[in-house]
Amino acid sequence: MSARLHLVRHGQTPSNVAGALDTALPGAPLTDLGRDQARAVGQELAGSGISPSVILSSEAARARETAGLIAGAMGLPTQAVPGLIEVQAGEYEMRTGPEALLSYNRVVRDWLEDGDLASSLPGGESALAVRDRAMPVIAELRESHLDNGTDVVLVVHGTLMRMIAVFAGAAPSQWALSNRIPNCGVIELAPDRGGWSCERWGDHLGRPQV
Repeated sequence: MSARLHLVRHGQTPSNVAGALDTALPGAPLTDLGRDQARAVGQELAGSGISPSVILSSEAARARETAGLIAGAMGLPTQAVPGLIEVQAGEYEMRTGPEALLSYNRVVRDWLEDGDLASSLPGGESALAVRDRAMPVIAELRESHLDNGTDVVLVVHGTLMRMIAVFAGAAPSQWALSNRIPNCGVIELAPDRGGWSCERWGDHLGRPQV
């Protein structure tokens, strides 16, 4: 089996519990449950037969901490990678309540259902901006790791993970909109000729269909 990119969402944080839009650096640490989730996915990955050389993460505290716990289960170092923070909430940063969450989710719906990639929250970022900062990193990881037969484990963020899969052409937009990723859920992408295929989406194995 060819080397694959394993995108892992970070474990639970106090902001997740509170329903806060925590997207800026450094962000919240993990809860006790979040640390348990990270250890569990680390054990799963360690037993899966994959062979990464390092556990990568975004620069957010929750992603770094999750990566450290996964790395502990796999006996590997960690490294934070710029450009892979969560989709930014702008003026809605750290807001809670239905209005804030609906506004954030409405922008994601604009992107994935309506194809309006220029839509953004006030002070936030568009899908075009997310693509421009994230996808060159994914391309570089493919060239430097996957093309050399080395698996990649990359701990990032739920909305970013879904957008990466769509930008890569590995998952349909409607599937990504309808199927969110839980804390420490995994999206597995495999190089497929010049593109990518999605081999796992959370608990769904095999390629997403809409």
